Amino acid sequence: MQRPRPLLLIVDDVSQNLQVLGNALREEEYDISAAISGKQALSIAAETHPDLILLDIMMPEMDGFETCRRLNEDPSTRDIPVIFLTAKTAPEDIVRGFELGAVDYVTKPFNRQELLARVAIHLELKRSREQLQKTISDKDRFFSIIAHDLRGPLGSFMSISDYVAENIEELAVEDIKPLFQEMQHTGKGVYALLENLLEWSRIQLGTIQYDPDIVDLSMLAERTHTLLRAQAEQKEITLRTDVEPMQVICDRNMISTVLRNLVSNAIKYTPRGGRISLTAMARAAENRVYVSVQDSGVGMDEDRIDTLFDISQTKSTPGTEKEKGSGLGLILCRELVSLHGQSLTADSKKGEGSTFTFTLELAESSQQ
Repeated sequence: MQRPRPLLLIVDDVSQNLQVLGNALREEEYDISAAISGKQALSIAAETHPDLILLDIMMPEMDGFETCRRLNEDPSTRDIPVIFLTAKTAPEDIVRGFELGAVDYVTKPFNRQELLARVAIHLELKRSREQLQKTISDKDRFFSIIAHDLRGPLGSFMSISDYVAENIEELAVEDIKPLFQEMQHTGKGVYALLENLLEWSRIQLGTIQYDPDIVDLSMLAERTHTLLRAQAEQKEITLRTDVEPMQVICDRNMISTVLRNLVSNAIKYTPRGGRISLTAMARAAENRVYVSVQDSGVGMDEDRIDTLFDISQTKSTPGTEKEKGSGLGLILCRELVSLHGQSLTADSKKGEGSTFTFTLELAESSQQ
């Protein structure tokens, strides 16, 4: 979880220097941690993982060069940018500092504005690097999902079609019908997965258009019920929709996708004979409506909930009747709800079912 404010670690054996630096940086709304020795700095850095370290070179016992070398050798601290603060200005000292992994070098006595500018630049570079690493990781996970979750159903689809093509003259109608039903079921699953993959990729590329309008939420809920009722009936699941007519401000297509994914996900992880309800409760005082999809399914433990909306950690989990599940649908729901400036939450207990709730803004006509 990202810190609300950057944490900076100042390392200097002179208390007056720590005070001057700390005061200057706190004015910029940075959180400050301090160490008076290299050894103490290593311990604090490993425990708190600061966003940047300002490191003096001339210190007793362990100087700044040795401290920087050890920080760079430790996998848990090697990515923390280090700026040397020192009176040593000889070219060989500067070169040595960079060779040991420092990102910058500021000489004492330092210019306050220059120091603050360098700190801000390196914090932004660190944030950009981390975002790039996350983007690459998410992209790799994205392609992994495509490779894993398309290979199985498409392979099954091709096997059935090949079998029918090779034996069409020998097969009776009653033999062909279940095969085509399986092909139809597989095709719908692949189509839904591709829709989610394409929608998610559009969000990541920034090409998706948020087009809000005043929408009757009950109509979207009823449409979702109609679309997925047959799927629920196949598993003998009772699907109930209880949404009174109310006007909300939303992107119609996005929220339709959210409702479809949440209900479809509930069907997937609810055993035969279970119950699913789609409800909405307006709170005019908050100018919001709370939309919930609750099921009596398998549920989840806290560890699973914590990683539910992170594509880098999501995993394929089969449904109660071995239905394919990539986890991308829920991630897409969170992203689409976020584009509305609202939130999606999950509440679940292992073996007791799950409830997914998101909020939307009420239109003025529904607040009266």
